[in-house]
Amino acid sequence: MEELIKILVGRLVGKGMEVTTIPAFIRDLGNTMVAHGCSNLQELNRRLQSLGWEDFELDDYTLQLIVATFEPGLAYKPPHWFDRSLDPKRLNPPKEQNTCKCLK
Repeated sequence: MEELIKILVGRLVGKGMEVTTIPAFIRDLGNTMVAHGCSNLQELNRRLQSLGWEDFELDDYTLQLIVATFEPGLAYKPPHWFDRSLDPKRLNPPKEQNTCKCLK
């Protein structure tokens, strides 16, 4: 799981996101998906933009990486779980790798 998180962090940083904002972005995305169901990518981006993420556009590959980091029962974990899992002090973003296996 830690390797997957490193790949995700590298991907998000490569798309221009600050490491320190990644936990908040993933929290907002997860909350959006729980509140509104698994919408299509365009709808997810629209909802994220309404939450203040207008400078970032989520793509399918990045969405699949994020969803792969969600564990069963994640909704029942405390909100600071993201902050511990994506601690920028522990993670050095790797160079982007295009080795995604689609989640279907």
